[in-house]
Amino acid sequence: MINYCLVLPYLQGGTEIAKKFAEENCGHTKDHDEFYKLAGISREQVWIQHSPPGSGAPDLGVISIETEDPANAMKEFAMSNHLWAVKFREYAKKAFGIDFSGAPSPLNEIIVDWYEK
Repeated sequence: MINYCLVLPYLQGGTEIAKKFAEENCGHTKDHDEFYKLAGISREQVWIQHSPPGSGAPDLGVISIETEDPANAMKEFAMSNHLWAVKFREYAKKAFGIDFSGAPSPLNEIIVDWYEK
């Protein structure tokens, strides 16, 4: 299982949009669970990393998914016509200003993978 992570900066007001989206559309809803099974995702965690007060930096969405195939998972987020994926893409435009539709973005490049032996 691969723990695939990405970090995205929220637009102004994006953290509140994220909290509302998570409350209404994430967790164990039928559509959410159905889409995640289709995308091959067995776990998801999302954090809001708040920027230091006065820094002027945006808050960040820190997303972690567990999957055997990150490329397929990202492809499903980008191209699936599943109701939940369509809702997610609309949310991502509002919260991050990112259009996930169409060809998936290149995968992140891991440069350190340390663990205790």
